[in-house]
Amino acid sequence: MKRVAAAALVLFVWATPAQAFTKQGGVRTMADGTSLAYDLYEPAGSAPAGGWPGVVALHGLGGSKDDVASVAEVFVSHGYAVLAYSARGSGTSTGDVELAGPKEVSDEAALEQWFAGLPDVSDTNVGAWGISYGGGEVWNGLAAGVPYKAAEVVATWTDLYSALWPQDVARSGVVAGLVGAVAGRSPLVSANAANAIRSLDPAALRALAAPRSAYAHLPRITTPVYMFQGRIDWTFDVGQALNGFTRVAGPRKLYIGRFGHSPATFPGPDAGYVADQSVAWFDHWLKGEPNGIDTAPPLTIAAATGAGRTSFAGLPPTRALRLSLHGTGVRRTTAVLQRPLETFGTSTIQVRVRSLAHYPRLVATVLAGGTPVTHGAIVPRAGRQTIRLANYVVYVAKGSRLSVAFGPSSAPPDLSYLGFGDRGSISLGTAELALHVLSKPVTHTRGSK
Repeated sequence: MKRVAAAALVLFVWATPAQAFTKQGGVRTMADGTSLAYDLYEPAGSAPAGGWPGVVALHGLGGSKDDVASVAEVFVSHGYAVLAYSARGSGTSTGDVELAGPKEVSDEAALEQWFAGLPDVSDTNVGAWGISYGGGEVWNGLAAGVPYKAAEVVATWTDLYSALWPQDVARSGVVAGLVGAVAGRSPLVSANAANAIRSLDPAALRALAAPRSAYAHLPRITTPVYMFQGRIDWTFDVGQALNGFTRVAGPRKLYIGRFGHSPATFPGPDAGYVADQSVAWFDHWLKGEPNGIDTAPPLTIAAATGAGRTSFAGLPPTRALRLSLHGTGVRRTTAVLQRPLETFGTSTIQVRVRSLAHYPRLVATVLAGGTPVTHGAIVPRAGRQTIRLANYVVYVAKGSRLSVAFGPSSAPPDLSYLGFGDRGSISLGTAELALHVLSKPVTHTRGSK
């Protein structure tokens, strides 16, 4: 998350500022005495009647207001006042990191109210932009009733538990990285680190994640929300954005692009398109510009290569491809693919566990050659088991073979599920991969038909 937050600095640097602006820093004190550092950006010149439309910009985990400076500069150069602040426990702000919990939502509400009350800022046309951790704060702020007129969330979660502990098994490599980024400024994280990384107390982790997740409140959110999610993001998969896309009550758009947490990078090659869409969304909902973004197809998927994009009127059509995984070993390979495919949706692996001893987690990694396609894990028990796999959009060429590696950790180069040297023994029987794929790939390469 920290790398994504820092990378937001360069996400929008392609843009040429349309107008000059001013910037001033300060500190706001919250009700409990916590001091939050902020930067306020305003376009140069006189504000329009009613004030400048505003954008609150929220950074990622382990970052600060400085990490979204370039984002703020783009929005202010397009006629927006922007408030960027360092969340409690971040940057020079005091307090402890609370994992986008109730205290941080209270801070968010207080700062939005102060920002909207400034003389040169509109009190009714304020939106929010958040990346990764900041995106989670935006969702949670919307769920709590922070009166944003529009919102944009980038590479983030809607359900923290299912994102980090699917099927009650930690994505231990991911969670360990997140813990390391903020443990020194978060007693909450430090106290729960062992349980979080090793999946030791699922009930406690669910209780921790629930007030930090907007999922249960999504059907009550009527604010227009644009979701930007990466095709392949091992921290927050496409399913986290689909939760919002399928459940919110208000206008929504989703762009699935070539960016994100590892193994993707920021900025992606489609950074220009992301920036254009971000500005256009706020131009329509905060300025009232009739630019058509509200009537365009609501879901767009970027091709894996090149500049191609395919838009859909709703969820894209998919099909289930059932592939037998012959043998009884821990590494199994499918037949040669007779046509290219592009994954989309929640795939599964059905596997029979014949016997096991001291085997705390069974991880399945699906690969095409040496490239990870998806993965999932369960706490294994004897009998037929279902492993739900993460929702990534991955193109696999015709003539490839898929392989599945079973084990106590994910197969290299996938680092999402780490083992802890606690491997016992397990015996596996028959297995079948039900791979959900787009009915027609959005990626087209020479010889792919």
